[in-house]
Amino acid sequence: MQGNIYKSGQRLLGFFVEQVDALPAINATMIRLRHEKTGARFMHLERDDNNHLFSVGFRTPPDDSTGVAHILEHTVLCGSQHFPVRDPFFSMLKRSLNTFMNAMTASDWTIYPFSSQNRKDFSNLLEIYLDAAFFPLLSERDFSQEGHRIEFEDPADSGSPLLYKGVVYNEMKGAMSDPSSLLSRRLGRALYPTTTYRHNSGGEPADIPRLTWQQLREFHARYYHPSNAWFFSYGDLDLEAHLQLIEDRVLSRFERIEPDSEVPSEQRLDTPCRLTESYPLDAGEPKEKKSLAQVAWLTCDIDDSFERLALTVLSSLLLGNPAAPLYKALLDSGLGDNLAPGTGYQDDNRTTYFAAGLQGTEPEHLPAIEKLILETLTTVAEQGFTRERIEGVLHRLEFSNREVTGDSYPYSLILLMRLIGSWIHGGDPLAALNFEDHVARLRQELDRGPFFENLLRRYLLDNPHRVALMLQPDSELGPRQDEETRRELEDLRARLTPEEESEIIERAAQLQQAQEAEEDLSCLPTLELEDIDRAERPVAATEDTLQAVPVTWFGQPTNGVGYVTLNLSVDHLSDEQLPYLPIFCSLLTQVGAGERDYLQMAEKLEAVTGGIQARTSLLEAPDALETFQAGIQLKGKALLRNLPALFELIGDVCLAPDFSDLQRLHTVLNQIKVSLENSVPASGHTYAARTAAACLSPVARMRELWSGLEQVSMVAKQAEQPIEQLQGLAEKMRQIAAALFRRNGLQVAVAIEEENFAAVREPLETFLARLPENPGASVQNGDLTLNASRRQGWVWSIPVSYVTRVFRTVPYRHQHTAPLMVMAKLLRAEYLHREIREKGGAYGGMASYNTESGLFSMLSYRDPHILRTLKVYDQAIEWLLSGDFSDEMIKEAILAVFSDLDRPLSPSGQAAHEFANRRQGLTLEMRNQLRDQLLTVDRQSLVEAAQTYLHQDRADSAISVLAGETALESANADLGSAALELHRI
Repeated sequence: MQGNIYKSGQRLLGFFVEQVDALPAINATMIRLRHEKTGARFMHLERDDNNHLFSVGFRTPPDDSTGVAHILEHTVLCGSQHFPVRDPFFSMLKRSLNTFMNAMTASDWTIYPFSSQNRKDFSNLLEIYLDAAFFPLLSERDFSQEGHRIEFEDPADSGSPLLYKGVVYNEMKGAMSDPSSLLSRRLGRALYPTTTYRHNSGGEPADIPRLTWQQLREFHARYYHPSNAWFFSYGDLDLEAHLQLIEDRVLSRFERIEPDSEVPSEQRLDTPCRLTESYPLDAGEPKEKKSLAQVAWLTCDIDDSFERLALTVLSSLLLGNPAAPLYKALLDSGLGDNLAPGTGYQDDNRTTYFAAGLQGTEPEHLPAIEKLILETLTTVAEQGFTRERIEGVLHRLEFSNREVTGDSYPYSLILLMRLIGSWIHGGDPLAALNFEDHVARLRQELDRGPFFENLLRRYLLDNPHRVALMLQPDSELGPRQDEETRRELEDLRARLTPEEESEIIERAAQLQQAQEAEEDLSCLPTLELEDIDRAERPVAATEDTLQAVPVTWFGQPTNGVGYVTLNLSVDHLSDEQLPYLPIFCSLLTQVGAGERDYLQMAEKLEAVTGGIQARTSLLEAPDALETFQAGIQLKGKALLRNLPALFELIGDVCLAPDFSDLQRLHTVLNQIKVSLENSVPASGHTYAARTAAACLSPVARMRELWSGLEQVSMVAKQAEQPIEQLQGLAEKMRQIAAALFRRNGLQVAVAIEEENFAAVREPLETFLARLPENPGASVQNGDLTLNASRRQGWVWSIPVSYVTRVFRTVPYRHQHTAPLMVMAKLLRAEYLHREIREKGGAYGGMASYNTESGLFSMLSYRDPHILRTLKVYDQAIEWLLSGDFSDEMIKEAILAVFSDLDRPLSPSGQAAHEFANRRQGLTLEMRNQLRDQLLTVDRQSLVEAAQTYLHQDRADSAISVLAGETALESANADLGSAALELHRI
């Protein structure tokens, strides 16, 4: 590794090498440098990984809640000095094979990360990102589009009402209606009364319109400077060439300044405080059990890495699993349904904090919840923690640090997010990735006395900087806020001169003209189709049989972590049992098993595993939309030394789950209910699309049943049952377990380094021998009844909409699959993004095509419109049919498809993906054949596919909208005979 050639004190291309550290736990080397001229900080994580990542970040503490840092994050990506086009960020999404591209605004910092496996692509994106961050255009037009503006409802008619518009404005309207997000924001305001965290860095909808364009530009000039910059890179890239490019493009053009961006430690409160805040709830929604309570303490500063580790361990000891004392006390109290979002130790801010609370509670319960928490902590401080329990938490820390993740986000980004808060506030970033020394010190402290009990007293029981917050629903708050906004705009309207009205109309016309203008993008770098790998990289596997069960072995660099997957058929389950499978999967690993009750099971899982999880599984046939495999997967993972214990626990979970504790079932059901309900506002487009798709195919109907709004409703009904009436559910769970766990129909996959196969084989075979071999009788299930309504509206308490239209098309092996894949990328990049996000002000407008389900979808996210978006979908189809798109656009859409296809997975993720392909019958030959077909997609094949499958009069499509009741009723008033059939969950 080239990290070995660098030494502390070395000077390199204008940089001073401050420190070089080995990170054996993750097989990496950390190199920290400082630019001598400007003071810019630079960190490189050298690791044998070709998925290179770059990020530049800035400390950006806001002085108010206008969202200046957030709006700036959007606006810098709208054109720069060397790339003066309207939207280079979204343009590069389609000219790249990136594995990640985004930007993120935290409470007091902003980062711009990207990653790519293609070296040419990495260099292209580096040029774009550096120019955007340091030399953006920041035009007033882009500020008005991304941040906020006033326009007439009909932009060309001064007689229509005035409205606030803007991407961030609408995004934050959605975010601030989500109780989970609002709880965090309101807690920050109370817990940090004198520092930047009292402000909402994302922006409060009422404050965003106060931000001026000039203030935005001043914020950039102050904070987006190398003297206030933190550069980060990762992988096996050429560090010196990388540094030279950054020096040439950016650093050489600046002198050192003092940005005055440091965030001070929060001043301490002398006495605890208690307060109540509100969030908007639709008038038709019941208020019962819709409140959230949180009790929080300010703790240590972020730069004290040992105290942070100790508080992390203390948080896990108190809350880490159902057996943890504070977790158990809160859930057993009956004062709420689940732990509140944000419960635990939070170490992102300059001064860290610990919080605990409940959601699904009532406003009057706050004093009781606070009292319960304090009494529980007092008892824990007196009784202490066993050394065995502490070692279990330390094991879980070791596991988390060693595990190579990266299926949802690049592993490099996960590492960056672990260290960025400490690094940017002057702490030691090494400690975030390499805490062995701190663990050794921790064990020494434990030998000396009651370390964690004293820590608990110091930071919690004896700490007066405590806030108790109740967030309660208010059905009048939303209308009241809307009325305040309406009056504010009416007052503004009354003061407008005719000239000012004309100016508003003119600005709207200019913005629309700019959004619709054809741009010359030749200044932007791009890849060509020749840069795409022609064939998929195969994943090696060995097929085997143990105890008459097929086992697939994947030799993967898992860093000493073993992964096992059991795939079980559900052919033995009846139609009545199938809808209960998601509940079964959730309960299975959260109840007792074998000789252990659920508390003992939770502690054992923490002590020797990385977790055991069950989930439903659906796999479509590659050549028939009506054919699919339904099953469940049981997954477990553990360090190599603990694999025998893992298989023993899996055996107990499969063969002796204990569903007899009805109180435990009731508690877990309420947790599932709250978790599902919390997921709806953040994933509204996904839920809406699933309800639409359920009208179109059996597998989509099953997916809606298992993971859609239907499951949300089913779980809610089960959770509302009195505890004594859950005996019937417990019996269903026992019957499902008895039918599922047998060798017949079982398939197993193991992922670990090949040299460790032998160590896994014996405990795996012992486990398999425990399973009964008698085949269960297959049940002849009835056909799934598809949802009848093709035009649905789903009521949820949100101020924005999620609008979807879904089309049934063809399976994987059809000749039109490749054109449909390219069409989704083309439609999103060249039409929906412009019409729905840029013009319509929604946070997102997108299209997707699922090659396995054969479903093509158009979706909007946090959308202020319903009817307008449905019209855009119709117009989008006409645009496709016209063929009014260039060969360059088609090439870019093909690149975007391959960017998704070749997105890297973690070692265990690669094994899981290949295991699914093999079960599905989706061979490497089929996948490479599709790659060849993708490279030949042209205008004719795209128009032909659009005509065949997306024409707006086709019967094989469905519409579903998730929105507030008022918005849906207003839309239906205009839709007339085409009104949506409304449903309330």
